[in-house]
Amino acid sequence: MKLSVVIPVYNAADFIEKSYKTILSQDVIDFELLYVNNNSSDKSVTHIQQITKIDNRVKLLEQTTQGAAAARNMGIASAKGDYIYVFDVDDEIYPGALNRMIDVLDNHPEVMAVFGKMIKSHKGIEQTEKPDDETNEVIINKPPYWGLKWFESLKTVVGPPAFLYRKSVFDKIGLYNEAIKNNEDTALDIKLGMTQAVAFIDRYVYLYFKHQNSTIEQAKKSMPRAFMIWPRLIKEHIPFYLENSWSQEFNAILFSQLFQALGRQIVFTKGIQTRIQLKNQLQKEMQPIKIPWYMHIYITILSILPLEILRKVYGYYIVPFAVKQLLEKSK
Repeated sequence: MKLSVVIPVYNAADFIEKSYKTILSQDVIDFELLYVNNNSSDKSVTHIQQITKIDNRVKLLEQTTQGAAAARNMGIASAKGDYIYVFDVDDEIYPGALNRMIDVLDNHPEVMAVFGKMIKSHKGIEQTEKPDDETNEVIINKPPYWGLKWFESLKTVVGPPAFLYRKSVFDKIGLYNEAIKNNEDTALDIKLGMTQAVAFIDRYVYLYFKHQNSTIEQAKKSMPRAFMIWPRLIKEHIPFYLENSWSQEFNAILFSQLFQALGRQIVFTKGIQTRIQLKNQLQKEMQPIKIPWYMHIYITILSILPLEILRKVYGYYIVPFAVKQLLEKSK
């Protein structure tokens, strides 16, 4: 089988039929569509079962472990296709995008994944004007080009539906980290870009539908970004650093983001006792990274006086100096 499409589903009854039609409209000949129900309490399962009755290419899987990572992992593990496309049930794909990405992987066996551009919109594809900056050029970059780019700036990151993966790449880099509840897709793609050849195709692949009920939009509202990225840094990037300490550029980004997130979380937390407890917990979690003595002192000061001006001094001066010092020691 050429392609397996994996779609996690959590209370997405309103999007099931639309997502099915979106995949069909891509005109991929040899494919399967795997819906992975993740403890939905609405009529999502009923709608999927209705589709399975009329199309034997569509299958329903049940994942009781909550979270997008667990649902995606079940779909990938069950997939029979040579290529894996992980789609979000509420998004849309631009015409011809899947076949074009399949062509890239067919013609470039050294490439383990291909991705394109995305558009964010509160409306659907038909109601959203697409920019005219597509060239359809295919650019292949060896590792760690994309890994460093995505790690350095989240502004360059695109969602899972922008990617088409060879199934075999998951044997090399592993699956989604189920210990991460947000940013697990970014964690996987940074590891992909750090270790594998990845192709970029300069065309729009999908539309990310922004709506208030989406899991990621709710998460963004409930916590500052420093809190969101911390689990990814601790549970994914520190282990990668310990196993692959060869990249000074990766190390520099990791140290900087860890120290910056450490300071921001403390300043954003209310209550001196709560901040001190948080400081001790965060420092314990990042123990594999040696924190300079002067940072210990400054973080303690921030715990007592969580002033933004002190946080800026920490971010602009203390952190860069500490990162430089750690890099020199690691040479």
